[in-house]
Amino acid sequence: MKALRRLWVYPAALAVLVVIAFPLYGVVLTSIQREQDIRSRDVNFIPRYIELGHYQAVLDPGHIVPIREAMMNSFTVSVLTAVIAVALALPATYALYRLPLPGRSYILAGLVSIYLLPTILFVLPLYVRAAQFGLLDTFTGLVIPYVAFILPFMVWILGAFLKAIPVQIEEAAMIDGANRLQILVRVVLPLMKPGIGAGLLMGFILAWIEFLTPLLFTRELRILTVTLGLYRSTYEIEIGQLAAAAVLTALPLIVLTVVFQRAISQVITTGAER
Repeated sequence: MKALRRLWVYPAALAVLVVIAFPLYGVVLTSIQREQDIRSRDVNFIPRYIELGHYQAVLDPGHIVPIREAMMNSFTVSVLTAVIAVALALPATYALYRLPLPGRSYILAGLVSIYLLPTILFVLPLYVRAAQFGLLDTFTGLVIPYVAFILPFMVWILGAFLKAIPVQIEEAAMIDGANRLQILVRVVLPLMKPGIGAGLLMGFILAWIEFLTPLLFTRELRILTVTLGLYRSTYEIEIGQLAAAAVLTALPLIVLTVVFQRAISQVITTGAER
């Protein structure tokens, strides 16, 4: 009976894989086809000719939409966002999950609720403040709202890993004379390395795919991010170049997902266990 139940799992998994992979394959196929083949009404799942000129055009420094510079900007902003968000979330997580704070459950529920709210509710007030302080078209003006949006999610993720650490270890360190800060730095942080790594990874991914914030906070090409670059490319470049830019944008996320799939799975399962 169990064998029969498992029998349908493989076709179902294959069907899900096809549904997920087919659009990606279509984008990759478009990026290596000639423009006349792309616009042809003939349906071809295997390209007649492989054309890499779209990638060369997109990566050209003189391209109308500087995708290469946009990728470097997104990388810088994503790394800064992930590091700052984790650095701020660690002490906040420890305080919420280990210290006897009144109303702790309500604070945690509030953090999750804030993260689930639409980003547009917070972007407009932040935009007004950023304009007042001259932070538009700057990396700082992007990183601050990025961190603000990601921080509740980061506390939730790190809290799941912190709950897996036995409290008795911290109590033993306290008996030996360690204070809360020493316990956090010398005891908790080494044990939370997998959680910190997962937090950095998720923070990078969430910052990389953010669109609404750079759409409102950036106007100059020198501060362009990849998501905004793709949006502008929709109306300014050919379809093949747009597909090539989309592949280049998704490539870092695909590589990170493949390399760190165990960490991502751990984040998902840890969150589910909570």
